[in-house]
Amino acid sequence: MQSRSSMEEVDLLETTGPVGSNFKKIFDRHGPEGVPLRDLRTELEEEGIADHISEQRLQYILKQADKNRDAHITYPEFVRLMTSDESGVSKSERSKFQKVMSAAIDNIVPKSMKQDFIANYNCRPPPLFIPIISITEVIIFIVYAVELQEKGIETTATSGVAMYSPLVYRPTRRYEAWRFLTYMFMHQGYLHIVSNMLFQLVFGIPLEFVHKFWRVMTVYLLGVIAGSLAHSMTDHAVSLVGASGGVYALLGAHVAAIITNWKEMNYQCCGGSIKRILLSAPVRLMVILMLVVPDTSIAIYRRITAPDEFKVGVTAHIGGFLCGLLLGVPVLKNIKMLPWERTLGWVTLAIYLAFVAIAVLFNGFYDGYPATDWS
Repeated sequence: MQSRSSMEEVDLLETTGPVGSNFKKIFDRHGPEGVPLRDLRTELEEEGIADHISEQRLQYILKQADKNRDAHITYPEFVRLMTSDESGVSKSERSKFQKVMSAAIDNIVPKSMKQDFIANYNCRPPPLFIPIISITEVIIFIVYAVELQEKGIETTATSGVAMYSPLVYRPTRRYEAWRFLTYMFMHQGYLHIVSNMLFQLVFGIPLEFVHKFWRVMTVYLLGVIAGSLAHSMTDHAVSLVGASGGVYALLGAHVAAIITNWKEMNYQCCGGSIKRILLSAPVRLMVILMLVVPDTSIAIYRRITAPDEFKVGVTAHIGGFLCGLLLGVPVLKNIKMLPWERTLGWVTLAIYLAFVAIAVLFNGFYDGYPATDWS
């Protein structure tokens, strides 16, 4: 048998008409706890409630709505306010309040979505790693370009790299393990450095805004290593320069972030906000594909058709991308971690570690590399 209070609530919900149809879905997004009163008041003010109801009356109305004084307004409380003559709120005030209420509540991020992806874009701390690594790579490129100029070698759009540098990955000096990382500081021509800087600034800085520099740094540097390891297993006699392994790790990390935060990224993306539309998951994927497919296609074409001295190590791109995709799941910030995502993170981490182990063993035991240069 239903209690009197529950029966009254059912009666209210069944007789509210437009109130029920227009507001129940909005309130449902906030769960049984209801809409935070402080957030509601802020949104009401932004929606222009002052043009309809005075500050004093608004305070009274909100107080009447929050019957249990828990600083939240639930759907039943709102229905009572709109339908009960005992609230002390006139029909005219109810009409004006209801008119502004819908837009106000719709703008409030539900608690379940409190970690809304856009809400996580902030400068606390500001992006650090991507700007620093980009500036460092540009400085090193300029230093070597000047040095080559002094040697009578011109740096052009597609050529000009100091292959004698201890930073370059060279298959004949694989025992110098730092080269598997430091090759990222060397670039072959202006086009190479400009394209890599553009990619990593465009994709890296937004990642840092949400995931912070330590996570992005981890993915980027491990992507660089994954790129050189993948390259060393496929192009046994070809040297490697460029930050493409790290850049493509950022792209892969973006895809991983989209997969694990799909719902959060798409929150209210169809609500008319240009910002939310542009930052929604489908748009992000489309942008990544529009940039990655042409760049990878050009790299493959150059790998096949270019002379040996201008060949591009395509597998470094692939290795970096797969690293970002695999490590993006366990390393990057997951706005709302689900059980299957936690399991997926452990699986992808294990796959990455297995790849590194296999690549290291391959480099140690494969005898098809050029003779080691011990000089």
